[in-house]
Amino acid sequence: MKISCIIPTCDRPDFLPETIKSVIVQTRRPDEIIVVNNGKEKVSLPDNLSGQIKVIDIKPYAGVSCARNAGVKMSSGEYIAFIDDDDLWSKKYLENVSEAINEGHLCIVSRLDSLEDGKVTSPGSIDDMITIENLLTFNPGVTGSNLVIAKDLFLKVGGYDVKLPSSEDKSLILEVIKTGTKIKTLSNNQAIIRRHGNIRLSNNANLAEGVYCFTRKYKKIMSRKQYLINWFKICKYRKLSGNKLAVIPYFILAVLVKLINKKKKLNNLRQLVN
Repeated sequence: MKISCIIPTCDRPDFLPETIKSVIVQTRRPDEIIVVNNGKEKVSLPDNLSGQIKVIDIKPYAGVSCARNAGVKMSSGEYIAFIDDDDLWSKKYLENVSEAINEGHLCIVSRLDSLEDGKVTSPGSIDDMITIENLLTFNPGVTGSNLVIAKDLFLKVGGYDVKLPSSEDKSLILEVIKTGTKIKTLSNNQAIIRRHGNIRLSNNANLAEGVYCFTRKYKKIMSRKQYLINWFKICKYRKLSGNKLAVIPYFILAVLVKLINKKKKLNNLRQLVN
């Protein structure tokens, strides 16, 4: 069973070497490492790594989804392990994932911790969190750094949706669940996402557009509450990006979401009383 590691990168030479190091020191090393360059800057690797890592250049700023999909297309492994160019894996990350693969699992999501100002924080267990209901309203902890998936399954669902500027991670997992595939969660297996001031894909403008496209894509399977929550998030990110036209809709939707939550709590209380 071969595992291919795909690392999309976009003009972030300061962090890429540390990410690559966290991959090559794995107790179970990937069978191949592919760096997909989605930026304008040339990717330079140390001489001792140049023979171990394949670098692919694609159209600059085509997007992280295009980069990941291109990496999968060029890979030879039966399983794909994604990691972004500024994130990290714990030393036994792939070893733990391999055990899940050997048990027959096709899609594995590990715990995602955060690294900010030198401090690592953990969200705790992700067991029972990866559900369609949760994915339709928030990200329960799925990114391009804590996902390992069978290549055949990835291709079957169409890979990452290049039309989504953000929320592409949630969309991929939703499509996997819709095939009837069980998502295996590893709450004791650590991937680390780096939080910092550098420009990431998920800035406020992209987040707003991503949630908007995601909402349009899955509107038919959303409840009214889920639909309103997503529109609340769209207006929130638009407001944060400086769009003044989003201010009034944001506050109206905030009130509606609060009323819906209050009604749900009241109904739950009535059920307990009855």
